[in-house]
Amino acid sequence: MRAVQVLFGLLIISNMVTAQEYSQKFSLQQCLDFAINNSYAAHRANLVVREAGYQINEVRSNVLPQINASGGFDHSLVLPTTMLPGELIGESGTQIPVQMGSKNEFDFGISVEQVIFSPTLFTGIKIAKNNQELQRLRAAMTKEEVIFDVSNAFYDILNSMQELDNINYMVSMQDSLYRLMEKRVEENVTREVDLNRIKVNLTNLRARGKNINNTILQQKRYLKILIGISIEDAFDVDDSKVQNIGLSELRGYSQPQNRILNSAFSQLGIARTSSALLSSYENVELDVLNKQKEMLELEIRSHKMEYMPTLSAIATAGYQFQSDRLKLTREPWYSSAIVGVRLTIPIFDGLGKRSRIRQKQTQLQSLDWNIRETQQTLSANYLNAKNQLEVIYELVLVQSENLKLAEKVYTQTMALYTEGLASITDLLETETSLHEVKITYTTELIRYKKTEIDLLKASGTLKYLLSNN
Repeated sequence: MRAVQVLFGLLIISNMVTAQEYSQKFSLQQCLDFAINNSYAAHRANLVVREAGYQINEVRSNVLPQINASGGFDHSLVLPTTMLPGELIGESGTQIPVQMGSKNEFDFGISVEQVIFSPTLFTGIKIAKNNQELQRLRAAMTKEEVIFDVSNAFYDILNSMQELDNINYMVSMQDSLYRLMEKRVEENVTREVDLNRIKVNLTNLRARGKNINNTILQQKRYLKILIGISIEDAFDVDDSKVQNIGLSELRGYSQPQNRILNSAFSQLGIARTSSALLSSYENVELDVLNKQKEMLELEIRSHKMEYMPTLSAIATAGYQFQSDRLKLTREPWYSSAIVGVRLTIPIFDGLGKRSRIRQKQTQLQSLDWNIRETQQTLSANYLNAKNQLEVIYELVLVQSENLKLAEKVYTQTMALYTEGLASITDLLETETSLHEVKITYTTELIRYKKTEIDLLKASGTLKYLLSNN
């Protein structure tokens, strides 16, 4: 009985620990670190890389000896007839039908073939190795896409949570005002119509809060899918970062730049200019395209080598048993063995190889244009994100001053209304204005952080958001 109690206690403690683990709040870095190892996209990318490794082994297998064993049994219901010349038995000018062979025949053999010279085979190994490198680059690109998507989804949640906090703050203030006005209505100091206007405003705020809360739940489910957490598991995000985002974090550079980006550039010794950036730091998207170009060039080379001969060595050996009676005995077994070489020289294939080569050359030209376009797009995205960051920085400054002013106006209007020197309309208008400015200010801060993500993506430095980098 004592052991059962102890076991039951351990189970309770285990469940409590598990609940604490799942109820923890995830910061952006924790979401990213978890997603890199557990997201569905990451699992798929890793499997593709593993598959490419198996493809290399498959191509390499053709270099090794190809060994095959075979066996068979034939039972002739009627022996085949062969016509022999009559001269064999002194009957010139005639043909004699003769049944030849045995009713039962067993064959067993083994063959070995080894490629001696095959240019396309060794080029195929290089293509397979390049394909594995290509899949690794694509996995890295998938990793960047996961970082980008998770970061944006995380900041979308923070934006909604901040809006909900602002609404709850306004609800608490309106609720206090409503209780104050109830007393004034009872004392016939305030009109009941003013009390009803506050009530309507409170109802609208609470309804809006419910809608935003539902939006947050949907956004969290989407983020859980992105990072690979089960929908049923408890999950919450840590919004303490956005609570502390302010002008102090955005200042500190002659031009507003992402501090992670500046840190990464300083470690790499790269100047913070677009031309130096794009010439000094490789973008994964460009790396993928260049690797595809390299593979196409190898495929063209492989098709050209198809015009060259191939040489291989063969060896076969086997045993054969023949008998009219279906009974295996030591006799009669007959052995055979063959060794030789096989030379294959391509002469004419209807211009098939030339057509395949020209197809690949056309694909290569198309890929060159794709690389040029991608380079220009990346440069434009970087400059756009950089300019956008500077614009949003100025907007944050403006909204920061607006917020201070709106808070001051609301406090003054509330004091005037309490003293009976301002109308309820003035108070509601200033309250609405304060609410809008709060939301706008938070939205601009979140836009600033999301634009940082855009800048990191355009510069190929998204990986610096991970805690292990």
